[in-house]
Amino acid sequence: MVVSPGRLRHLVSRGARPAQQRGGADLALATRRCRRAERGYTVTGSRIRADAGQAIDRAHTLRFRFDGKSHEGFAGDTIASALTAAGVRVISRSFKYHRPRGLLCCAGNCPNCLVQIGDEPSVRSCTRPLEEGMDVRPQNAWPSLDHDLMALTESFSRFLPVGFYYKTFHRPRLLWPAFEHVLRHAAGLGTIDEDTPEGDHDKQYLHADVVVVGAGPAGLSAAAAAADAGARVLLIDENPEAGGHLRYHRPDDAASRRIDDCRGRLEQAGGTLLTDTAVVGWYQDHWLSAVRGERLFKIRAGAAVVASGAFEAPAVFAGNDRPGVLLGTAVQRLLHLYGVVPGQRAVVVTANDQGWAVAADLLAAGVEVAAVTDERDAPASNEDVEAVRNAGVTVLTGYTIGAARGKCGVDEVTLTPISGADGGRRIRCDFVAVSTTWIPSAELATMAGAHSRYDEALAEMSLDGLPEGLSLAGRVAGPCTAEEEWLQGERAGAAAAAGTSEMPSGGSMAPAAVRTSSLVAAPESGRDKRFVCLCEDVTDIDIETAVAEGYDRIELLKRYSTIGMGPCQGRMCGFNGIRLCARATGHSVQETGRTTSRPPVKPVSLGALAGQKMEPVQLSCVHDWHVEHGARMMVAGVWLRPEHYGDAAAEVRAVREAAGLIDVSPLGKLKLTGPAAAVLLERLYVNQWQNLRRGRVRYGIMCNDEGVVLDDGVCARIADQEWYVSTTSSGASAALEWMEWWRQSGWGDGVHITDLTDTHAAFNLAGPQAREVLQPLTTRDLSNAAVPYMRARRTDVAGVSCLLLRLGFTGELGYEIHCPAGAGAYLWERLIEAGADHGLKPFGVEAQRILRLEKAHFIVGQDTDALTDPISADAAWAVRFDKEADFLGRRALTRVSEEGPKQRLVGFRTGRRVDALAEGQQAVVQDGGTRPEIIGWISSCRFSPTLQETLGLCWLPADLAAKAEAPFHIYAEGKMEEARVHHGPFYDPEGARLRG
Repeated sequence: MVVSPGRLRHLVSRGARPAQQRGGADLALATRRCRRAERGYTVTGSRIRADAGQAIDRAHTLRFRFDGKSHEGFAGDTIASALTAAGVRVISRSFKYHRPRGLLCCAGNCPNCLVQIGDEPSVRSCTRPLEEGMDVRPQNAWPSLDHDLMALTESFSRFLPVGFYYKTFHRPRLLWPAFEHVLRHAAGLGTIDEDTPEGDHDKQYLHADVVVVGAGPAGLSAAAAAADAGARVLLIDENPEAGGHLRYHRPDDAASRRIDDCRGRLEQAGGTLLTDTAVVGWYQDHWLSAVRGERLFKIRAGAAVVASGAFEAPAVFAGNDRPGVLLGTAVQRLLHLYGVVPGQRAVVVTANDQGWAVAADLLAAGVEVAAVTDERDAPASNEDVEAVRNAGVTVLTGYTIGAARGKCGVDEVTLTPISGADGGRRIRCDFVAVSTTWIPSAELATMAGAHSRYDEALAEMSLDGLPEGLSLAGRVAGPCTAEEEWLQGERAGAAAAAGTSEMPSGGSMAPAAVRTSSLVAAPESGRDKRFVCLCEDVTDIDIETAVAEGYDRIELLKRYSTIGMGPCQGRMCGFNGIRLCARATGHSVQETGRTTSRPPVKPVSLGALAGQKMEPVQLSCVHDWHVEHGARMMVAGVWLRPEHYGDAAAEVRAVREAAGLIDVSPLGKLKLTGPAAAVLLERLYVNQWQNLRRGRVRYGIMCNDEGVVLDDGVCARIADQEWYVSTTSSGASAALEWMEWWRQSGWGDGVHITDLTDTHAAFNLAGPQAREVLQPLTTRDLSNAAVPYMRARRTDVAGVSCLLLRLGFTGELGYEIHCPAGAGAYLWERLIEAGADHGLKPFGVEAQRILRLEKAHFIVGQDTDALTDPISADAAWAVRFDKEADFLGRRALTRVSEEGPKQRLVGFRTGRRVDALAEGQQAVVQDGGTRPEIIGWISSCRFSPTLQETLGLCWLPADLAAKAEAPFHIYAEGKMEEARVHHGPFYDPEGARLRG
């Protein structure tokens, strides 16, 4: 037998402990250890021998620091497992009372293991892999973890009851800022370094016929079955390896082969397995969000299988938060994954068969088990029960734990009878394994639309009422054997691939073998606190007090007491909180209900949410030409467009003096055909369309039923029953969807809408020389008499069939040329060649914005927002209240027209160049020495190379906007810049140039 020096002292040097004095247990313990050593179990320090299922590589040692002290671990360790192996019991301090906390769940569900790594706060040390050179620091402790001055808070806990911040420190009011500073400093977890450089965050979009959440036995078999059926499968699990609970149970060769078989079937069929990935949200139509590191996955599933299993929750008893109180599954993870024993002498507390398996595993690992308590009077015999009884362990049936005692850990426990017949028994130990409460991981299923109900037989929540396309398999659907998990997964995977749902009818396991503890809280024993929510330090007394104060509904109780509002978001405390609320109110658990599960289920960094959106970027057919000719590209909506070709001012001058050519292919292009096309347009736009003659073009504004501007563009009537509609670049898809919705709602009887946005290119040729550039390329007469302003004509340009729209968005003579995208690059080059002798330059979005601003044209989305109506946007001329047809927004716009807008979009000019002006700055007025009053804001602003002054559009009070040349100020970079109201276009106000 090989044992550590510390263990050897317990066996030889010391006198018998109280629990060993009964029946010569000391000798029996030594005999049992010798037998285990003969079977090959070797205990050295706090690591046991390397088993096949362990995740660590003992040949690769990693060094790290925790709380300023150096430690060592192995590759494959987590931070917490390495600290436990090093004998560190206290990992963190609690939120409110700063009590010492140690490892509890070893699964990332609880707040006890939260640490700071560099500038990253609230890292779950029980799941974060250990890395060489890590500098790990505890959170919420000062000056050190072992000596936290804020622990004195507990001495005043009687003055800090539940909801105390709603009742105290409010008077005198002048002192509240000081109180607030102290409270905020005392609370909180990690710290944020504002100087941290930005990391790399991205998003990825995935699509699958079947998504399976959870790669345990049920999830693996479901994924394999769906893949065998020909479905495109995505299997997701938050752990580093597939296998679920099989990974931390006793090594089983048959189970390992089964795992490998399912993975092989999945890979052979082309399925995908994502490990270390947590599904954190479930939204409409099986839209899932998942996170792996700093990558956010957005997943669309045809059908889904939830095989997320279940997790253990802590029991409520005195001192249940002490370091050394662990869940049974946490002990098994430490033993079988990392080869770590959390102590030398254990007490196992259970209410079902799972606790006996934990006790048997501890015995097999060479740990002394001082006692096993079972709430049941007569647990059924099985292999684990017999192993524990044969080992001579003290077994107390009908008992549970009443209290755990110790200074910074567990030194002894009090085991009390359920009936409360006596004061209980005290047993010395250095850790407790508690396995009494199981909670199905049902958050995702309830987000998807499943209903939960309380199962009295199992004393846990169960699911029913599954939405279409969602199946359950494994422990999340109820207790079942490992073999039943495999079978349920096969059925659920096949059902998902077929597009149906599967709800297991239940496992064969007897309820008594798997039932969660019926105790809401252990019988009172000792004066220590009994915590329900470890995140927020909420006790059972706090729950009872809150209910007595009137917060007797579970949602109100949550908000008042903050139970379930900490890092675990109610996963560990929610069920106990519901049962305590039910007891305090005299209602059943079913009547009490549960709080709503909301995403995210697991923590998501703000960086992942704000990371690169990875939206599809569309390229026009002339994209390569733009890049080859030095264009600086920019993202505009979903398109990549040229911002400029080196000198935006020179491009503006070219359009004003000669000719310019811009690629406007991103404009939305829709063809409407049918006898009711004009009627549909009348109802969707505020303009009148019935009287528009063939070959003519009209500008239109589209509003919603509240009169808010949604989009604008031009509509051309090509034939009696054919219309060509252009929309804004950014609003093309939304405008199409809006039109289709109303068409299918009955407004467009016989109307067909064809989206030509991607299939057609469009170029705007503008400038005084535009006609001279275009005329040689077409046989059609382009004179002003033949193609007047706001007309549409079909013609061939350079041999390409095109639609010409005579427009003037830039304020100059202009032709918008629409052609099939396949001929777009060819036509663009022919236009460039034709304009070479006329001073033509290509121009980009920046020049276009300056040109339109000189004409005072607004841009939807930049100069408008979600409250802007056409009348306020100085486009009242477009709203035709006199047309016969009703239209969206008519009632709202009638009210605005009668009452007048409060704010108006109007032009402003400065008469000089002011580089400090920028979009978003405030327009202010200042009377004498009073503080400036904000009256509006700048929506568009540019320096005009043509007019040699800074001008723009702004929102001002209607009375001020109505006064031409009225002065106001713009607050820019700490200075007041004077500007004056301007009505109408800044350039060519009569419109002579664009009509010439």
